[in-house]
Amino acid sequence: MSQSYRLRITRNALKLRVATRIPARLEATSPILLDRTGGIYTFSMDVDALILALAYTFQPIENVDQEITSGPTANVNANSATVRVNQTVGGAITLTLPLAVSKTVPVLIFDWKGDAGTNNITITLSGAETFPGGLTTWTIAGDGGSVFLRPITGVGYAL
Repeated sequence: MSQSYRLRITRNALKLRVATRIPARLEATSPILLDRTGGIYTFSMDVDALILALAYTFQPIENVDQEITSGPTANVNANSATVRVNQTVGGAITLTLPLAVSKTVPVLIFDWKGDAGTNNITITLSGAETFPGGLTTWTIAGDGGSVFLRPITGVGYAL
């Protein structure tokens, strides 16, 4: 059984031509919408549903870059998408993540200064949350190292 698909994107429209055998059953799920009027199939895109589906993939403008320059401890902000550890005076540091339910975006934490091999960056969680394997802390112990953390509500953070 052979099927051909053609996708054509014009200025303000997305057109899809599907060559299928009749009778056929065509279905579409959000964000793609399907309308069959008078035997003509019309596909359209629900842009709001598409944006919602891609919310974790793309960072909204309101996400911020947090820089930590001093102290043995610091808290990661709920809306921080990146955390640059760039201490003016070398020393180990412990960062505390907020509860996953209050974290609005995934976060990348990285050793901007490039001395985490000597001055480890330890990441701890709030409450009873964990990292995979039941770990309650994660350490960046290599110069220039980083970790990307995705919040999972009620569980903790995935690495």
